[in-house]
Amino acid sequence: MRVCLATFRTLLLASLVAAASAAHAQAWPDRPITMVVPFPPGGVADTVARPVADAMSRELKQPVVVENKPGAGGLIATQEEARSAADGYTLLLSTGAQMAIEPALNPKAGYDPLKDFVHVIHLGDAPLVLLAVPSLPASGVMELIAMSKAKPGSINTASTGNGTYTHLTLELFKAASGANLTHIPYKGAAPAFNDLMGGQVQTMFTTTASAQPYTSSQKLRALAVTAPKRSPMMPDVPTFAEVGVPIDVSVWIGIAVPAGTPPASSSTRRTRALAAGTGWELMRPPARTRGWRAARRSGRPRCAGVPLRCRPHRAAPRRSTRPAPPC
Repeated sequence: MRVCLATFRTLLLASLVAAASAAHAQAWPDRPITMVVPFPPGGVADTVARPVADAMSRELKQPVVVENKPGAGGLIATQEEARSAADGYTLLLSTGAQMAIEPALNPKAGYDPLKDFVHVIHLGDAPLVLLAVPSLPASGVMELIAMSKAKPGSINTASTGNGTYTHLTLELFKAASGANLTHIPYKGAAPAFNDLMGGQVQTMFTTTASAQPYTSSQKLRALAVTAPKRSPMMPDVPTFAEVGVPIDVSVWIGIAVPAGTPPASSSTRRTRALAAGTGWELMRPPARTRGWRAARRSGRPRCAGVPLRCRPHRAAPRRSTRPAPPC
């Protein structure tokens, strides 16, 4: 009888949990949702977050509010998100900077990217470009390297913060080329751009999407991109491999929620579906890049045309049906 009673209690408890989970799934969302961006307004993360949030708001009939929380290269916002309620009402626009680079460099980051988060969707990737102010005499990468070696420490290079993509790409470039550039970290892309435009720093790595308005107006000069092939957004800018410094870096961007967010409820599944559909609409390549294809609405779009870049989908090699030749 004790066994039966214990079994009954277990079944009752399981039923109540299932009912509560189902009620949560049906009710979600019944209030506004916050999408936390760990960088200031104006950067590539913010550029991606706002149209995605707007489209999700229309679909869900609830506001999806973008909240910028810059600081420490995205570390502060990511720490707060890891400790926030796992109810589906707080989303984090995540990048490899917070989810891969920072935990690898900082054992006391305060979170585990695999244990403390559910990674809902990968929105896309963006290559970086090395920018220079027009007043800098160097017209290309090799001239910049030579100038930095001739006058060590005379050229300042901005980044969006210590341990970010832009910082580590700078260090990778210095290691690969021997360039002597002084690193100046900022709290995001916007303040770094302000000082770059003002001449306080002379060079900077940033995404092609963030740089394109400045390069198209000739306010800044693009020296090279970190992609294996030239960017459709900057077809006249060579790759680093073309100029003799073979580096390949891309920024990945996605959406994550705190661990424990109910997987059976809409808070995870609908976010994934909505973001996937949104990504398809917002990141479809323009007409000039029709050769770059987006993934179908499968839940894992890998494309970026505007504001990110697309990667061409590599088809699996076809197996030959011809018989093997005789030995």
